[in-house]
Amino acid sequence: MEKRRIGIIGGTFNPIHYAHLFVAECAREQFKLDRVIFIPSGESYFKRGQDIPSGEIRYQLVKKATEDNPFFKVSRIEIDRPGDTYTIETLEQLSEMYPGDELYFIVGADTLNQIDKWVRFEDVLRACTILAAVRDDTDEDNLQNRIKELTQMVPEAKIESIRMGRIEISSTMIRERVKADKSIKYLLPESCIEYIALKGLYSDNGSTEEDIMEAPDKIV
Repeated sequence: MEKRRIGIIGGTFNPIHYAHLFVAECAREQFKLDRVIFIPSGESYFKRGQDIPSGEIRYQLVKKATEDNPFFKVSRIEIDRPGDTYTIETLEQLSEMYPGDELYFIVGADTLNQIDKWVRFEDVLRACTILAAVRDDTDEDNLQNRIKELTQMVPEAKIESIRMGRIEISSTMIRERVKADKSIKYLLPESCIEYIALKGLYSDNGSTEEDIMEAPDKIV
């Protein structure tokens, strides 16, 4: 059976937006990936103490954002896993789910600057090919320097660049605009905008997590 090329893009997705979707599509096209799996994070030890909606809410946002692309899938493996979330555990689980297939882990180029602080980062670099998104030639030059550093630490590491250009959208920007009662149209899919409004996400309306989960998912 021919090996499949499985892309993986993880993150808090708080919320997911068009830059996430675009980098996934660029990676799929450039590296001929058979599918890209979006994995909303569970309990991240890097973001402990921050006010982040539940994994279930972020999972539903990602599902809505990706539903019109047949190459995009969404996985619950991190939000259903108890305790802290570690990338190496996710990669090991995916290797068991897709035996013999090749895993490609999609990240922003700046992520590589802190990847050596991850739990078992050497095993992460051995378990997959890292695809790092770069915005311009400066990013590419910095990435190549970082690749040299990482391959000195882990000679088996495979790291490639995704050229996608500069898109000035961030989850922080979206949250701040919602809080300020400003439009977020054209920053993320309309279905996600509707879900954010229905659930009262990111606004100062005093909703509790329980209120948000009990809010209807559709306008009736």
